[in-house]
Amino acid sequence: MQLLIIDDEPLICETIAMAFPGDQVISSLTAEDGIAAFLESPPDVVLCDIRLPDMSGMEAFEKLHRIDPKVPIILMTGRGTAGTAIEAMQRGAFEYILKPLDPDTLIPLVCDAAETSRMTRTPAMVPDPSAEDQAVDASTDLLIGACPAMQEVYRSVGRVAGQNVTALILGESGTGKEVIARAIYQYSGRAAGRFLAINCAAIPEQLLESELFGHEKGAFTGAERKRVGKFELCNDGTLFLDEIGDMTPLMQTKILRVLQDQTFERVGGSETIHTNARIIAATNRDLEQAIESKDFRSDLFYRLNVYTIKLPPLRERGDDIALLANHFLNRFATELGKQISGFAKEAMDLFKQYRWPGNVRELQSAVKHALLEATGPVIVPAFLPDVIREPAAHESGRVSTSTGSTTNTFDFAEMTRQRLQAGSEDIHRDLVSIAEREIFAEVLRHTDGNLTQAAKRLGITRTTLRARLESLGMSVERSASVTEN
Repeated sequence: MQLLIIDDEPLICETIAMAFPGDQVISSLTAEDGIAAFLESPPDVVLCDIRLPDMSGMEAFEKLHRIDPKVPIILMTGRGTAGTAIEAMQRGAFEYILKPLDPDTLIPLVCDAAETSRMTRTPAMVPDPSAEDQAVDASTDLLIGACPAMQEVYRSVGRVAGQNVTALILGESGTGKEVIARAIYQYSGRAAGRFLAINCAAIPEQLLESELFGHEKGAFTGAERKRVGKFELCNDGTLFLDEIGDMTPLMQTKILRVLQDQTFERVGGSETIHTNARIIAATNRDLEQAIESKDFRSDLFYRLNVYTIKLPPLRERGDDIALLANHFLNRFATELGKQISGFAKEAMDLFKQYRWPGNVRELQSAVKHALLEATGPVIVPAFLPDVIREPAAHESGRVSTSTGSTTNTFDFAEMTRQRLQAGSEDIHRDLVSIAEREIFAEVLRHTDGNLTQAAKRLGITRTTLRARLESLGMSVERSASVTEN
């Protein structure tokens, strides 16, 4: 991440830089210097003080926003100038933060802005069918796939992108719903505007309501300042509601009103706010079945279902598995500095035989794992994850809670040493993911796949558990098994 700080207090610039030790941080003490740095190398995120010596922070914001409206700008303000910061947000600023700066607030906010910047500025391209060997910039997410089902997906993106209608993307976890949403955005008439995404399953209801609609100061415990929500921030832009099938009935009602009237109120407020944000929604749930079980409103489904795109699971995409595997191999080999020429036939055969419960996300993870394990110029079966090399053994571990479970032991010290030798820079995330998979799988076996009971035993919320399972590429078959990647 490249972060630009514009503040006339060197100590504040140094303090912020210390909070992001692994990132490129550029500090400017004046607005003019900050604008010059912005023009020379557009950052991923800007932190800009409201009070600057050569011009107001609002002026600086407006100049930066005109240069590139897709770069998230976070304003830093004293309590006396919060009103100015809110006005700037209504004009397109990403967020504002109060001084003195709190690292626990600052760090997640900047990371959220960086992720928004990535989604907005990284193109998601539909391949050109007339180009046999399409050259693509490394910063571009190219939709890979030539099977008939994916060709229909590309046609659907082309049909709906230019129309200002709601789109609903359906598909299993890991099939690439976010990339399709970004492709619709990139090919739409709103590509110059903002693209924001929110995972509806990962945030508790009260916080989700605040994230979407904003809140007034004092609206609830902890609401120490006024906040502008994503519907307001996305005016003239695109809002991606991921995992909308996991919304509570109350939130479904509130979303329905926005879709019907394009109006809402902030939490704790009475002012009616208008928005023309385009909604793209996605879910891995069967919404028609959820309607039958009274878990999802039928009227909201019909509002969302103006145009539906169904993503096929990877196991049904045939030769696309090889296309995707080679694409990820080329991408990650460059990132990891590995000289790998390709896959051995035996390794690719294993890829084609495997059922990929985690879909493209799991394939991506498997290729990266193989590269980290690789000690030669070709990926052979020995470098692949155990679950792909020996699926039968792992299937025997996915047993019903009535017949027991398989206990796995891991030498985390040895795993750490292997990753250190491989030059990995994601050791913490890799090992935490391994531990979480085993913990979640065992607890879910114990609760017979009941997410509510499992979340209670784990000491986390049900929405957090669902979000973590999705991020790990895990799915639950009630009364049967826990499928692990």
